[in-house]
Amino acid sequence: MTRMIARLAGASALCMVLAGLPVQAQEPEQYTTFERYGVCGSIDESCYNPWNNRTEGEEEPWKVLIYYHVAPGVNPHDNLEAGVEALTALFEGEGYEVTASNDPATFESAGNIRSMDTIVFFSTGREALTDLGKHQLMLYMRGGGGFVGIHNAFGTSYSWNWYEGLLGGQLFNHGPRQQGTVIVQSENDPSVAHIEEGTFFTEEEWYNIYPDPRKLSDINILLTVDEATMTQGQSDTHPGMGEGHPVSWCHYYDGGRAWMTVLGHSHDILEDDNFLQHVLAGVDGTMGKGDFCLQ
Repeated sequence: MTRMIARLAGASALCMVLAGLPVQAQEPEQYTTFERYGVCGSIDESCYNPWNNRTEGEEEPWKVLIYYHVAPGVNPHDNLEAGVEALTALFEGEGYEVTASNDPATFESAGNIRSMDTIVFFSTGREALTDLGKHQLMLYMRGGGGFVGIHNAFGTSYSWNWYEGLLGGQLFNHGPRQQGTVIVQSENDPSVAHIEEGTFFTEEEWYNIYPDPRKLSDINILLTVDEATMTQGQSDTHPGMGEGHPVSWCHYYDGGRAWMTVLGHSHDILEDDNFLQHVLAGVDGTMGKGDFCLQ
């Protein structure tokens, strides 16, 4: 009887100890940008501030900044310089005024940044901005600016929560570079409307993004990749993102327009019209020249 009482007392004490331990919260199936990042996010203009709009009939050329800074000690992508050249030619072919820079000081002038209709982060790497530059980018977006993130823009500024929200998630890792079938999800959006029959096949580093952008209720998924067509499988440390693995998406974020694609790793894709027109229409939408983020 004494032993039984002792066991019961021990079990009771254990329960009290366990009750005092923190319980891991169950992550919700979906949440809003405001719930996770504390700023307004939407797939319509309810979170857009039209303070940076051009006046009707304005004849100034559209201005695009291509930013490609990679932090010291980080290996840049092999196609970085070629990609900057290809994007510059693409935008200049549309008559846009293009500035390409890998200098963080570019973002430290408010007037310089605010003169841009859209800012493109092309395969930036790790800490790409100074604290002042981060502040200026936030102010730019809050005034109705445009942002396009391409490929390793997802591998940038991991310690900056606002930037993670801008992207909708960041690079966790990726499996082997391999071919996969890309599938259109929002056929009405101009950045994917050109893709014939709604699919194309390309080789890429298929990024696993965390947090999963699909959990944000106010993000519009534009493209996915069919993981069943990725014959080399995933990495050893991530099971993949499953059905509907996101590749490109868009949203209104903290006053501005933001459009993202994980595509852009190889030299070959810089000559792929599916990719080039995808990016061009994304830029047009974020700057307000074309329709943006249609479902």
